[in-house]
Amino acid sequence: MATRFALADGRNTWARPIDETADDNGSSNSGTVIAARSGRVYVYGADDRPAGADGFTSYRYTIQALDADTGKVIWKTVTGEGDEASEPNAEQGASIGVPEGVITVHGAKGQQYALLGAADGKVRWKRPIPDSDTKTCLLRSAARNAYLVCQTWGEEEGGATGTSISQLDRTTGRPRWTVSVDGEKDVVGQADGRLVVLDTTGVRRTLTLIHATSHVMTTVRLSQPQPEGTTPTLLGDRLYVTSPSGGVRAVAPDSGRQLWESNSTVESPGIPVATASHLYLASPSGRLAALNLRTGTVEATLQGRDDGGTADFPGGGVGPPPTLAGDALYVPYGVRSVYTVDIRTLHDD
Repeated sequence: MATRFALADGRNTWARPIDETADDNGSSNSGTVIAARSGRVYVYGADDRPAGADGFTSYRYTIQALDADTGKVIWKTVTGEGDEASEPNAEQGASIGVPEGVITVHGAKGQQYALLGAADGKVRWKRPIPDSDTKTCLLRSAARNAYLVCQTWGEEEGGATGTSISQLDRTTGRPRWTVSVDGEKDVVGQADGRLVVLDTTGVRRTLTLIHATSHVMTTVRLSQPQPEGTTPTLLGDRLYVTSPSGGVRAVAPDSGRQLWESNSTVESPGIPVATASHLYLASPSGRLAALNLRTGTVEATLQGRDDGGTADFPGGGVGPPPTLAGDALYVPYGVRSVYTVDIRTLHDD
């Protein structure tokens, strides 16, 4: 479901299913919000056909634009249909929101990426994904630019042999420039005009900076190696690395220096959010921690809650990101619950 609730009192103003196809257990689990801007909410969902006489379900994936005020479907575009279609999941790098609309995987085999126009969902352009049989390609966005990140796999097992990063012209889909780096890497974000690129597997010992305009590439050695299994998030000009146990490290990406290390006490934290003074992390159960942005000291916590479904949270056991609106922090938890807290009161306590 995609739903809207009032910030003041949590009252739901509309809700709409974006995956209307139930699985064998009677539930549906495809779909998520891709982006929200200019009065519209872009979502992806499934619109599968029932199993026919042969017993096989026909898979069909769609992207929809919803009116933010009413939830009404403005347009709905099929991005792929058939057994080999690619799910346009934003979390897996298959769709991104841009000012012009949504860039997404497209085609019966997910062999293209295309721009669906914001006004009507029609394909404005489409381009082939290069060498899709030997590459895994992801769509990424940073500082209002779109990127195609393609990891090339060799004949031998053991990971990607190299990664190409292309900045896309949003009006044509063609690459403005492409750089190649060794190993399996991904774009985390942009800081001070430079893309921050990290290894996706193994212990991270370096990071790569790519200037978004000149595309000059620099390798920076990390003062402290970042353990395998941790999740990097770039917020402003600082890189935060979180672990499933609740550990948090703050790193300056321009120098690679580790600024502090802390235990947030939050299990399986999701993507953190930051203000000018604090970093906030939440668990799948809604446990919340506020860390001093300068020192990493845990200055406030709230106990978790339970809506009867935290074990089955669709994020795969990782906490959802809290959202900050003014001084109000909104914390999702469980499967379909959210609470809010005044961060000024939280810090006072």
